[in-house]
Amino acid sequence: MENPLNFDKPKTILQWLIFLAAIGLTLSSPVGTRRFTRELNKYLKEKSKEKSESFKFKQISAALYYLKKRKLIDIKQKDNKTLILLTEKGKKRKLQYDLNHLEITKPKSWDKKWRLLMFDIPENKKTVREELRNKLKDLGFYQFQKSVWIYPYPCENEIDFISEYFSIGQYLNLLTVEIIEDKPLRGIFELS
Repeated sequence: MENPLNFDKPKTILQWLIFLAAIGLTLSSPVGTRRFTRELNKYLKEKSKEKSESFKFKQISAALYYLKKRKLIDIKQKDNKTLILLTEKGKKRKLQYDLNHLEITKPKSWDKKWRLLMFDIPENKKTVREELRNKLKDLGFYQFQKSVWIYPYPCENEIDFISEYFSIGQYLNLLTVEIIEDKPLRGIFELS
């Protein structure tokens, strides 16, 4: 069975609980909670390059209380089990976390194709347009023209995620193109 703690990005107990609630964490009893705490500590120590401080039972309890109080998780009893699930508000929080940690994986070799992202986002969505531009900069895109950005690697999934997150899919077009005279662009992205 796959380890349900198989996440690379969460760093804090709150982030861990949000991620685990997203997959529908089930605790069978208080003993299960202690076992979960032990497994979480073991996993974090294995993943951490530095020695990580173990989470205490009280820390997990406090984090669960915090998330429940802010309506990010819902805790239900069913068949002598405790289910911890994300609420709609919690799902939005997880999406925000995912967006902040979004990265584009660079392949070993470049396919010599360019990804042109063009958008025409209306003025009444100016804030979203600026957030999109900032995210594209963070991801390493180069501003080719005002609303045209370019990137050398496949990024369809990441752009789909961003367009879903901001609800702007209808305003975006992503093209995969070959550019004959691309030496200046290859210089910007340090490609040979």
